[in-house]
This record gives sequence, structure tokens and C-alpha cells, in this order.
Amino acid sequence: MTVAWVNVCKQLLHRSISKQIEKGVNQKLFTKFKRVWIQDSTSLALPTILRSVFPGNYSLGQQKSVAKVNIVIDLITGMCPLLNIVPFTVNEQKLSNDIFAIARSGDLVIRDLGYFVTDTFRKMLAANIFFLSRYRYGVSLFDSKTLGKINLEKELSGKLSVDKIFLLGHEHKVPVRLVAIKLNECQAAERIRKAKKDRDKRLNHSKEYYVLLGYIIFITTVGACIWTHEQVAQAYRSRWNIEILFKSWKSGFNITELIPHAYTRTERVESILYLLMLFLTLFNAFIWQPLKWEIKEMWGKNISLLKTIAYLNVDLMKWWNNPVDWKDKKLIAYHCCYEKRNDRLNADQRLELFFNPLA
Repeated sequence: MTVAWVNVCKQLLHRSISKQIEKGVNQKLFTKFKRVWIQDSTSLALPTILRSVFPGNYSLGQQKSVAKVNIVIDLITGMCPLLNIVPFTVNEQKLSNDIFAIARSGDLVIRDLGYFVTDTFRKMLAANIFFLSRYRYGVSLFDSKTLGKINLEKELSGKLSVDKIFLLGHEHKVPVRLVAIKLNECQAAERIRKAKKDRDKRLNHSKEYYVLLGYIIFITTVGACIWTHEQVAQAYRSRWNIEILFKSWKSGFNITELIPHAYTRTERVESILYLLMLFLTLFNAFIWQPLKWEIKEMWGKNISLLKTIAYLNVDLMKWWNNPVDWKDKKLIAYHCCYEKRNDRLNADQRLELFFNPLA
């Protein structure tokens, strides 16, 4: 397994991803841009023996091995100029400037909070590259005319939406359009529940933070003449395709358990990871997604990815070579649904709430 073999595996994965990402995209939203780049990443836990190659976080005094998959893909054409595997210790902020080797004037870049760097936004603005991102709590905002600091909690108080130009960041003061949309009670309660659960109990979020969780807040340089505030949210929702792809990679087949612990060479690990992600990408496209929507249409049920994989994994090659028949679909609809829980939402519901802020 050489570098050349790794590149072959990577290119195969590129082709598979590109065929999926462009599905279901609202093309009308993006007609004003030359290209629309989505940049995102996901982490994969690896056997501990690989920590010298892919160092990760520390847990209980021991360093773990974690790889980070960093991807840039054109939402419209599916072209994937960047797909690499780096150690977990390389954070998204360090990767944020990679986009300048790809994006050009008139392009749009859509990224998640991990890539939020005000200096990168400043450089994009100077290069006439449009961007869309969620707003990072705590980053200072200033009035575009008076330069007075904005209290965002007061700015949003009592309003269903806000759509204004502010200056972002103490040092660079980048002019951005801030779009905030109030979430419904169910959405806000779910976000607050997660924030309280994930937080270190010795520390507390501020009152302002919990207020802002009641809104989904974006920053962009795309003007109101191109997108309404509703269309800003819809455009960001286009990231959903990548989120679902990442979810399929990380759930169900426990791909990192398939990596032999004796493999410590980077080329071996990377090629295995690329091939496993290729398999899961194809499984997602040809088995999981069609099955999910068919069962939803036939029985009105949402099936769990994990439970469905457990069912199919008993004889996976059977389903790989032949369509799932009606009898098995009925059994999957019965046995592989999400459990009914009143206290919290399942994974599909959380995705739906997050990417549908106007619901």
C-alpha cells in the first residue's frame, strides 16, 4: 500500500461523494454564485496504537488516537478538490485558510462554527468571496455607523427575526449581515437541554447564552437583494447532505474496529479508512436512503440507521446484490423504528429541527 494506492482510494471516494452531495439541492438559491463550496470535517476514533500517526485527545490520562476527515466540495457540481485525513490535534481553525487555494472571486463558501475565524472572513471579503456561517457566541459585534458595541440579547429581544449589518470582531471589524430567526419552543427547549447536558457542571452558561439559544443566528456577506432572511436559513440547510454522509460514516458498522491494530503505517491506515468510507457512502446511497424513504411513504415510520444496519448486517451481501423485498421492508418497519421517548428527540428529529429553523 503506497501513496499512489492511497490516492486511488481517495479518488474513488471523491466520485462516490460527488454523486450524492448534489442531490436535493435548491439550485435557484445559488444562481448568483460561480461555485458553492461546503467545507466541513468529522472525527473518527482509531485503535490506540495509531496515536503516534493520528494523535487525539487525552482521556483518563491516556492519549487516544483520532483522525479528522477534512472535506471541501462544490455543492452544485459535486466536485471535491480537497479530502484529506489529518490528526485530531489539527483543529478546523488551522484548516480555515485552506479554502483560499480553492475558492475564487464570486464563489460562495458555507462553513460550520469550527472554521469561524474573523481574519479568514476579512480575507474572504477582500477577495470578493461570499461566505455564510453560523455566528459564534461571544464574538463582539459593533454598530456599523457609531461603532458602539452591540448587546445581541437586547437586539433580539421580543423579535421574531433580525436582519442587520454589523461589524464583526474587535480587531478586524468585518462588515457582515447578521440574520437571526427565532426558533419555536420545542426547538429552543431541545437546544437548551443539550447545552445543559454537555456543559461541565462546575461551570455555567450565562443567561444571555441561553436566550440566544432561542434563535438560529447566521453571518453572511450575501446581500438582502440576493437572499431573504428565510433563504439564508435554507441555504445553510444545504449542509444537511454532508451531515447525513458523516452520520452514515460514524454510525452502525463500527468502521474503526475493522482497522487491524498492527497497522501503524500512515498509507495503510489512510487507504483502509478511505475504502471503508467508500463502502459506507455507497451503502448510504443505494440501500439506506431508498429504504428509509420507502418505509416512510408506505408505513409513515422513521427507521433508525443503527437498528437497520444491525438487521441487514446479518446477511449484508444478500442486500448488497438484491433489492430488499416487501417482506423484509415490513419487518424493518416493525423492528427498526426509533423508540418512543417523550423526554428527548431522536437523531433524525434533531437534524430536522436544526435545519428547519422556520418550522
